[in-house]
Amino acid sequence: MKTGLYFSVTIGDLPKDTFDVVEFTLQEGLSTLFTLSLTLSSKDSNIDLQAQLLQKVQLVVYSNGQVERTVNALVEKAERGDSGFKRTFYTITARPALWQLTLTKDSRIYHFKSVPDIIDEILQDYNIVVDKQLMDPHPVREYTTMKRESYFQFIARLAAEEGIAFWFEENQLFYSDSHLGMTGGLSLIYNPHPQIATFLPTISALKFGCAMRPTEAKTKDYRYSHPDVMMDAKSKTDKPLPSFEIFDSYGRYDDEQMAQQLSQYRLQALQSDSEQGQAASNYFQLMPGKIFSISEHPSQSMNQSWQIVTITHHGYLPQSLDNESDDRPATLTNEFTFIPGKNDWRPPFIHKPQADGDEVAVVVGPAGEEIHVNEHGAVKIHFHWNRYDAADERASCWVRVLQNWNGDGFGFLSIPRIGQEVLVGYINGDIDRPIIMGTTYNGNNRPPLDLPSAKTQMSIKSKTHKGEGFNELRFEDENGKQELFMHAQKDMNTVVLNDRSTVVMANHTENVAANQIMTVGENRIIEVGENQDSTILANRILSVQGDSKTLVGGACDIQVKDVVYISSATAIRLDCGQSVIEMDSGGNIKLHCNNFHIFAKNRGDVIGQSIVEINGDGAQAEVTEEEVAANIEASLESTFPK
Repeated sequence: MKTGLYFSVTIGDLPKDTFDVVEFTLQEGLSTLFTLSLTLSSKDSNIDLQAQLLQKVQLVVYSNGQVERTVNALVEKAERGDSGFKRTFYTITARPALWQLTLTKDSRIYHFKSVPDIIDEILQDYNIVVDKQLMDPHPVREYTTMKRESYFQFIARLAAEEGIAFWFEENQLFYSDSHLGMTGGLSLIYNPHPQIATFLPTISALKFGCAMRPTEAKTKDYRYSHPDVMMDAKSKTDKPLPSFEIFDSYGRYDDEQMAQQLSQYRLQALQSDSEQGQAASNYFQLMPGKIFSISEHPSQSMNQSWQIVTITHHGYLPQSLDNESDDRPATLTNEFTFIPGKNDWRPPFIHKPQADGDEVAVVVGPAGEEIHVNEHGAVKIHFHWNRYDAADERASCWVRVLQNWNGDGFGFLSIPRIGQEVLVGYINGDIDRPIIMGTTYNGNNRPPLDLPSAKTQMSIKSKTHKGEGFNELRFEDENGKQELFMHAQKDMNTVVLNDRSTVVMANHTENVAANQIMTVGENRIIEVGENQDSTILANRILSVQGDSKTLVGGACDIQVKDVVYISSATAIRLDCGQSVIEMDSGGNIKLHCNNFHIFAKNRGDVIGQSIVEINGDGAQAEVTEEEVAANIEASLESTFPK
C-alpha cells in the first residue's frame, strides 16, 4: 500500500493504470460549475481524444492509504502534449454533469410550477441526481419564461432570484436556501508556519476583513388585478452603517410575505462579501457547502464556524514523471475565501433576458370555442417558438390586450379571437409580462375588404359567434362614391338620452320587412315641402285620444269603394259658409242655409210619425197655397201631357 500523499485518476472505460496524475487544479465555488484541470502522463501515446469527451473522470486523493476525497466529473476537453522519455503528457479539463446544460439553448414556458419544481424537472431530464435542503417557502409561479438561455443559465437565474445556492459533493449536486443545509464537522488548526505540520489539517495565510456594501434593499411590485395596492418591501442590515439603498421592481410576488422574502434575498446577496476572509490550507476536504471551524487562533473571534465560498486546490505529484521527475515531494494546497458560518450566502442576482422586440403569436383556447377571455379582457396565446405546449388554453398565462381607450366601466374593447394572429410586446421588456399590442392579418386570416381594389375603404367588421353573418361599419372614401355603410346581422338598438337630429340633403328611403312601431312621448311634427303619398295595402286605424284637426289649403277628395261610417258620441256638425248641418246624440238634425234643394230622381218621401211641419213657426211663405197647387199642376202637365 502506498503511503503519504498520492493521486489516482480514471477516465471512462480506459484501464485504471492508463494515466498517472502529475498535477491538478480544482476550482470550486458556491453556485459555480467547478473546473478540474489535470496534467496526466501515460505510456500510451495514441489515446483517442475524441472518444474521451463527456467520459466520466474520477480523481481520488489518498493520504496515508486512506481516501481523503473523490471528485467526479465529465471530460470537457482533452489535449495531447509532448512525448518524453517513455511517456506522453495529456491535459484534461473536466466539469460537473450539470455543466452539460451550458451546451444548450432553448425557449420555453413553465406553467404553475415553483422554482424548485422547475429545477427538479430540468435536472431529471438530464439524469442529474440532486439533493435539496429548502427552509423557506417557494410559491408556485403561474408563468415562468425561459428565453434564448441555456438550461444552466435558466436554473441559475431562477435560483438566484429566490436565494438558492448550489454546490457539489462527491457525485452529488446539492442546493439549499440556508446555511443550515450545509454539513459541518471539519476542523482546522491555525498555524502560520504550515510546513512544520505537513500532515495535520492546518490553516494559514489567514486574512479577514469587512467591506462597505449597500445596506438596504427595497422591492416594489404592481399587479393589474389590484392596481391600487402597491406591494413593496424593504430589508435593512442590522449593522450600524450609513444607509445606501438598492431599489428594484421584480414583478415576481403576489403577497407581502414573498415581497419581504425577495427583498431579504437581494440584501443578503449584496452583503455576501461584506464580511469575508482569505486563507490557505492543506486540507482537500474543504469545499463549498462545508462548514468548518478554526482553533488556536490568537484572535478569539476567529475561533468559530465558517463556510467556504470559493476554493482552488493545487496538487502536484512529480513521481508520476518516472525518469523525468525531480526530487520534490507530492504536495496539496489550496487557497479559499470564507464567510461567517451563520450567514446565509446568496448568489448574485441575475437579471432575466430582456425581450429585444415584439413577436408574433396566435390566440388559443379550448377546443370547440371561438372566443376565450377572462374578466379583464385577457386571452391566451401560443408563440411559434413554443415547442412544448399544445396550442390550447394552457399555452400561456392570461395576456392582456392593448385597447385604444379605457376607464372604469367605459372605453374601447375588442377581444382577439381564437386563431387570430397577434403582435405581442412585453411590459418593461419583461419576458414574463407579455401584452398584446394589436392584431395582424396573414395568409389564413384575410382582410374584410377586397384589396387592393377596395383600398379607399375602411371597415369595422365582426363575425357571428359560432354561426354565419357579421356586423359591419364601413367607410368609402373614393371621390364621388363616398359612403357610410352599416350592417346589423340581427338587431340594431339605438338609445339617445337627449336630442337626436338627422339631416338628409337628398332622398331618404326606409324599408321595413315586418312591423314598425313608433312611440312619441310628447309632440310629433311632420312637415312635407311638396306632396305626401301614403299607400296602405290593408287596414288603417287612427286613434286620437284628444282632438283631431285637418287643414287642407285646396280641395279634399275622399273616395271610398265601400261604406263610409262616421260616428260621434255627442254631435256632428258640417259647416260650409252659411250652410250648416247639425246632428246630435238626441236624434236631432238641423239644416241651416239660405236656400236648399232636395232632388230625388225617383221617389222622395218625407214621413213624420206625428207631425210634419213646413215653415211651422217661421215667417209666412211668399207663395200662396193656390200658387203652389198651380205650379204643381203645370209641372205635371209638362211632364205628362194629355
